[in-house]
Amino acid sequence: MNNQNFYLRLIALLLIIMAVFFYNGTMKDKEQEQNIADLTAKVESLEDQQTEILTALQENYEEQKNAAESKKSSESDEKKSDSKKTSTKEDSEEDTAEDSSDSDNVYKNGTFEGSGTGYGGTITVQVTLQDDTITDVSVTSAPGEDSAYLAQGENVISSIISEQSTDVDTVSGATFSSTGILEAVNDALTKAEN
Repeated sequence: MNNQNFYLRLIALLLIIMAVFFYNGTMKDKEQEQNIADLTAKVESLEDQQTEILTALQENYEEQKNAAESKKSSESDEKKSDSKKTSTKEDSEEDTAEDSSDSDNVYKNGTFEGSGTGYGGTITVQVTLQDDTITDVSVTSAPGEDSAYLAQGENVISSIISEQSTDVDTVSGATFSSTGILEAVNDALTKAEN
């Protein structure tokens, strides 16, 4: 009888130990499943944020690209209409007059090309000058530049025109591209000096 009680107690103790191990294992599994669910939710949230940011950047780039294209097309339309209005004789008379009036100016009148170094390589610009005034700056070539950074860097052009100087701040987030544009404008201005 004593042996029988001993064996019953031993079996009960083993059952209790097995129940505790089973309970701990189940709790760890549930905790791991909860951690995995939390991490999955965070990853999905970050992916959604990334998608929103990329979409906003792409929309901004497209808007800037369209604005630049419409500006260039309107400028080329104006140039075409202006060139049709004047005759060859008037052009030669204006050239003679410009040459004599250019000597009083720091810069020659006309469009000059310059180049500078951006993040991806050479950036080429055209600078239009009239009576020592920078009237237009346009990027004509930047094959190595990332289009999003270049579009952002082109915002320095409005500062150059409004300040009538290349002594302006670079564009934050597109420092190398805007620095390349500034160098290219300086190069063009050097070529335009009287």
